[in-house]
Amino acid sequence: MARLLMVDGVAYRWSLQGRRDAPDGTAWRLLTVVWGDATRQALHVRVRHDNPWFYIGYSQAPGLATRRVGSGLVARVVTLARGLGWKPEEHGPTLEFFLEDDERLVPVPPTGAR
Repeated sequence: MARLLMVDGVAYRWSLQGRRDAPDGTAWRLLTVVWGDATRQALHVRVRHDNPWFYIGYSQAPGLATRRVGSGLVARVVTLARGLGWKPEEHGPTLEFFLEDDERLVPVPPTGAR
């Protein structure tokens, strides 16, 4: 179910998809954001969200990342992506990023890139 969000007077729709686990215990969820009026250039952002069960038994969980993905974080992602050239009102390929430290978007390397 897509949620509606206004950022700087522009409507966006966003949704969060299930967790994808990696063998080292890290995991991420896929945040999808599109322009509110039509689906044109979509934005996919991988948001790290680890499985806390992997860390049971540790007195401290080094590197454990869990975060609430809500409208505040999504608005920040929209602003960051627009600053990096995302134009949701135009047709174009889906842009894919990793969210780092809730403050920086890092491009996902193309498939097959090292």
